[in-house]
Amino acid sequence: MVDLKRKSPGIIGNEMNEDQLKYWFDFKQRKFLHNIDTFYYSVKLQNDLTADSTDCNVLYFRNFFKQKYELLDNDPKLEFLQIDFGPDHDLRLNLRKFSFAHMYTICLEYPEWFDIFMAPCVPAGSDGGSSVTCEIVVQIRSYMLWMYGVHESFERSYACVQTIAKQFHLSIDFCQENRIDYCWHSNYLTNPEKFFSLENLYKMRVDRFSDALTHTEKAGSDGFEIDYVALGKRSDKVFIRIYLKSKEVIEQAYKGWFFYIWLFNGLINRYDLYVYEECYKRRSWKYLNLARCAFYLEHGSSDSLKITCGRLISGDLTMEEDSLQKFADSLTPKVNLVMNVEYQTMRRHSKSYQLLPLHDNSAKRAAKRIYDYFDNRNLIIDYLTYYVFRLVEPSGDSNKSRRDLCGFWKALRSCRLIDMKLPPKQLKLVREYSRKLNADLVKTRAINSMVTYGFYQKGINDDDIMKDVMDVLCTMNDNDMQKALRYKSKRARQLNGKELPSHMDSTGMYRFGIIDQVTGEIYCHDSTFDSDLQGDFHD
Repeated sequence: MVDLKRKSPGIIGNEMNEDQLKYWFDFKQRKFLHNIDTFYYSVKLQNDLTADSTDCNVLYFRNFFKQKYELLDNDPKLEFLQIDFGPDHDLRLNLRKFSFAHMYTICLEYPEWFDIFMAPCVPAGSDGGSSVTCEIVVQIRSYMLWMYGVHESFERSYACVQTIAKQFHLSIDFCQENRIDYCWHSNYLTNPEKFFSLENLYKMRVDRFSDALTHTEKAGSDGFEIDYVALGKRSDKVFIRIYLKSKEVIEQAYKGWFFYIWLFNGLINRYDLYVYEECYKRRSWKYLNLARCAFYLEHGSSDSLKITCGRLISGDLTMEEDSLQKFADSLTPKVNLVMNVEYQTMRRHSKSYQLLPLHDNSAKRAAKRIYDYFDNRNLIIDYLTYYVFRLVEPSGDSNKSRRDLCGFWKALRSCRLIDMKLPPKQLKLVREYSRKLNADLVKTRAINSMVTYGFYQKGINDDDIMKDVMDVLCTMNDNDMQKALRYKSKRARQLNGKELPSHMDSTGMYRFGIIDQVTGEIYCHDSTFDSDLQGDFHD
């Protein structure tokens, strides 16, 4: 039997049979999922990149990118240039108008995976000699880290850095970590507001941070929601954030792939996934209760309740937030919230670590420090989660530092520390899911924009939606088509082709087409339409 003791199953819990309950509501309670969510590393070159350098390879490197940026500056329509690297041009990166820390003014992007920032000029050392500043900084994006794991992500990005260095005959001296964010996603807490209330938090925290920043948001007339707790500052050696990750994903609407990762690992169930998807499409966390009503409308049994749900979703019926909350609670369980505990660690902190030689990484040469750091990951995390910041029982010994860890923190520290890497089958599913979810989001935005365009063109009207859509398409001229073609070409270079390797299946049939009234040409992407209906038109 599915355990719904932690929350009321609502009316739908009594309407579903055992198999349906297991399918929709089964999940792993008090689950933690760990990964490295952000990884920056820096690369030091042996070449002299100071202002008065006479290294011919450095001068060639500077001149090459100077010319490329002049092309970008001279054409305001260009947002980036695509550059081929390597003898066989098997590496294509986007050169963007973007900089990092002011000095790293060359930005090379591998879409959705990582960014490589390069400094054409670095300051000399304090004694006027060789510079101690690293000339390259690489930022690996969270998508790549969650899909491929930190080891493979580093190796792929570092291979690109090596290719670029070889292109300009630059030599790599060493690599070192720059910033690493350790995170734990968890469904452990059913009531974060109570757990992280100011009174309770200050009773539990053991750390050396001077204060904590807590952000709350109104929930109903007399309730509140804690969605963010921070200790320290972003510029500090260590910065800690604890926040509602599921809310962040929905409102930012660009990391929907997390839903499937959470589902695969048991942090949420299929019911949670349904509700989160509906909110994600609207970029609205406040849609949560209506999304729960939508679930009952689709899977519930009471006709009268389904009519009420339908009217609420359509807007024909409105309720105050408190009433809507109670109504949704009576129908379906509350969703499982996913919290994130995150330690942001900077180089100023990690450079003091005395890394143990757990493995012989001498064969890694310039990258030895990175692999030593990976090998010491368990020891580093054990230090961070106990000596830097920990949560203990709210009562007991008058000296908080001697109290036992609270259950939440014990579970966090017991989480398996593995290199998060999706197996090929799950990786394919996440890719396809992410594409479909984002495609639905873009489709909804496009339809809404077409309706709005109709109001601007024709004023307030009662035309059907198909007429609004056709009006937009039929008013497109040759200039619009050329702009669309240029945007399509640009957008194609901004996306990662390896993450979009195949055609996404569509379950719907294209029933509509557009006829060019001058040439008689029919525009439609459906082969059935082309073969069957074109004959009807010509006949």
